[in-house]
Amino acid sequence: MTTIHVPVLLQKTLEYLVNQPDGIYVDATVGCGGHFTELSTRLSKNAILIGIDADLTALEYCQQNLKISQSHRFIHSNFEFIKSVCFRAGFPKVHGVLLDLGLSSFALDNPQRGFSYILEGPLDMRFSADQPQLAFTIVNSAEQATLETIFRDFGEERRARSLAKAIIAARQTKKINTTTQLAEIIRQIVPSSQLIKTLSRIFQALRIAVNRELEVLQKAICDAIDMLVTGGRLVIISYHSLEDRIVKQKFKLFASDCICPPDFPICQCNHQASVRILTAKPIRPRQDEIELNPRARSAKLRAVEKL
Repeated sequence: MTTIHVPVLLQKTLEYLVNQPDGIYVDATVGCGGHFTELSTRLSKNAILIGIDADLTALEYCQQNLKISQSHRFIHSNFEFIKSVCFRAGFPKVHGVLLDLGLSSFALDNPQRGFSYILEGPLDMRFSADQPQLAFTIVNSAEQATLETIFRDFGEERRARSLAKAIIAARQTKKINTTTQLAEIIRQIVPSSQLIKTLSRIFQALRIAVNRELEVLQKAICDAIDMLVTGGRLVIISYHSLEDRIVKQKFKLFASDCICPPDFPICQCNHQASVRILTAKPIRPRQDEIELNPRARSAKLRAVEKL
């Protein structure tokens, strides 16, 4: 089978993830199935694989095209619910969990999903059609202060205020319905030399807000670690500083024996480390990987093992 997506940091992902060849493994962002398919080749016939994705189109593609020799199943859900999904499937404990936080090709390349500022489409940006809030609602209804906060906190955009004002002014005339309409508003006030980066940051910020990505990630990390058997592995691939910061901080927290403030003379928290960090520094893609898949350029891989 020819895949339509090049999996990011594939070899390093499998190196850190697989610790028990006949174990139970969860790809909680299965996407086009690139990691999932290769993971299958590293496991014994007795292993069990579970693929989860919020994108029903991606799951349908996997069901129709992936050839997996082990017992496996695909489940339509957001990885926010990984713990309950696996529990209901009969697997409260697993040997490995993978979270690849990048958007799948199905979402990025489909104008109707609204993730691209280049391709015209509706201001949607939802990972799943089941979600209630669209980017359209935020762009056309949110107060200026709310837009500023979204752009600043989720996009790290220094022009958050002026961009929010421009959007408020534009929607007084007519609703902002499409990705290209929003991009044009931004284009009118941002210098051309900085336009692409600004567009990327604003679209990222709206996507994060729509899907509650940072909140969901924090919950998923806690639940995934709790699900792991002793020696089980959690591997996370992030693509921007907000995600990576959360992963780094959560891993550090779970790997610490004491989380009391530094000025406490005696530990009072009784916190015990539950994981061992396997990646002292994040793993980055090699240049040849980036040339093969430019979307991997910003990827960072971090991994922990359950104690």
